[in-house]
Amino acid sequence: MADEHWVELLKVADCPPGRRKFIEIGDRELAVFHLADPDRFVVIDNSCPHAGGNLSAGELEDGCVVVCPWHLWTFNLDSGACTLNEQIALQRYPTKVEGDALLALLKD
Repeated sequence: MADEHWVELLKVADCPPGRRKFIEIGDRELAVFHLADPDRFVVIDNSCPHAGGNLSAGELEDGCVVVCPWHLWTFNLDSGACTLNEQIALQRYPTKVEGDALLALLKD
């Protein structure tokens, strides 16, 4: 069974609401989205499950949908679901804010 642990990804001030960040933790590439209404963070694998596009470079639509810049596949960040194919979903990681830092629960 994989070991899970909370990992600090960034300082909250470095990713204001409506923005996103690309983060590398070891050999893992993550995309961090700071969404508003309500204020929340979503952390996903940066690679689009369709063809590997850079999701942290994707445009945000409707406040919680990311558009992959390669083939325009769209994903609901709150559920992880692909809006074009219900068989495909993003890997989402639990998050929490402690003090001024954003942490995500990652598996080894």
